Amino acid sequence: MTRYNFPLAFYSLPPILAYIFSDFLLIDHHIPSNFQVFFLLFLLCFLYKISSFPMASRTRSQTADSTPTFNEQNLLKEPKKEVYSFDNADIAALKASGAFPARAIIRPFDREVRSDVYSDEWVCFLSYPFSIGLRYPFPTFISRFFELTGLSNAQTMPMVWRVLVTLDQIKSRHMPDLCIEDLPIAYHLRSHGSSRFLLFSTSKVPLILKATKNEDYWRRKFFFVKRDSIDKGVNLLGKWLTSGRI
Repeated sequence: MTRYNFPLAFYSLPPILAYIFSDFLLIDHHIPSNFQVFFLLFLLCFLYKISSFPMASRTRSQTADSTPTFNEQNLLKEPKKEVYSFDNADIAALKASGAFPARAIIRPFDREVRSDVYSDEWVCFLSYPFSIGLRYPFPTFISRFFELTGLSNAQTMPMVWRVLVTLDQIKSRHMPDLCIEDLPIAYHLRSHGSSRFLLFSTSKVPLILKATKNEDYWRRKFFFVKRDSIDKGVNLLGKWLTSGRI
């Protein structure tokens, strides 16, 4: 009486199962019947499928755990017109421009994320301020504006950025005593749809001309940076305000 030389996969079975299968395939010939071979292969495939279930479950769990939590505010009146369009090529160009320190971690493009969400891990930035020459960290004069108003920079319209950049340049070149607390002399903060804000001139002739020029698709060009990868990132405001004053 002889035993069949079992496939290598047979020896990876638990000892009890291996013993049962070896007794089942104990035969009087050197070649087992087709039924026996088929039955063994069927059981091996069945056991493999069962053993793969926990691994798949762990993989899904790990993936879910690594997904950042974004809190919805649902402030956008027409979200379909503000679909995220700042893709990975734009992100790569932004990194190459030196707009952020090399250690900054920018989240890859994700069309499903909206600009009005907030997170303890990620903070949203518009691409517009970097397109007009700003770099992070922003100048103290501009940072002070957001500290004073409590606005998120993602809800700040392009004209506000233009005004802030111009005033910061005036301060650095001509008026070192100028401070953001002087801004209400020339501008009031006003909401302008979907909880976004602009600066409204207090006089018929605005202090800075042509600051209200429109920008195409600026609402769709935003991205997220990991807070702990940039200076003072944990202190940056993420949740949008629905009312503001200055």
